[in-house]
Amino acid sequence: FILIVSVILHGLALVKTHGEATDDPSRFVKDFEKFAQLDKDNPPPSKNLTLFTGSSTIRRWKTLSRDFPKIPLLNRGFGGSQFPQLHYHFEQLFPRYKPMTIVLYCGENDLWNGKSAKDVLADFNSLLRRIRKALPETNLIYLSCKPSPKRMSKWAIYQDLNEKIQTFCEKDPLLTFVDLSGIFLAPDGKPDAGIWDKDRLHVNQAGYARLTKLLSPLLSAK
Repeated sequence: FILIVSVILHGLALVKTHGEATDDPSRFVKDFEKFAQLDKDNPPPSKNLTLFTGSSTIRRWKTLSRDFPKIPLLNRGFGGSQFPQLHYHFEQLFPRYKPMTIVLYCGENDLWNGKSAKDVLADFNSLLRRIRKALPETNLIYLSCKPSPKRMSKWAIYQDLNEKIQTFCEKDPLLTFVDLSGIFLAPDGKPDAGIWDKDRLHVNQAGYARLTKLLSPLLSAK
């Protein structure tokens, strides 16, 4: 009986710890139902679109349109998404909008929930192959895993993935790797104070201002 209770409690602890970022592919079905309604109520740009997608770093970017007023763009970030959910909703994300440029933030939650950098790189490569088949001329800008105060215990693993994806992107002129460590880390190598939300995981508006400044020349050149 004691062993059974221990196993149950351990399982509940895992759910509590990692439940916010499950890799269940269908987790965000309701989000995409809302996206479909938004598209119906306010059709997105049909030409030269820049699509921002991925996890909550994108979803929480509420000032995106104001930050890039001259660029036709669309925010389709959703929760604590991981690569399995990007694959699951592929048709609703990429062929649906036919973006000229994709800005992607994904991989951090995958690593946080136990995947290896090698496995996440394989997931990225698999997604890219699908994008290439559906949208052969679309540019993709990959935003690196960020060094948040809450998740610095995994920073070495995040950096491993960042380095792997950077090397991968350097081989393809349609891929651009953007390293976020330079704008989110202080000179001492720790997360810069003043740019994080109270949860110590997401950036605040000051953090998004830095991200806007970093991406502006890249998006203007696409």
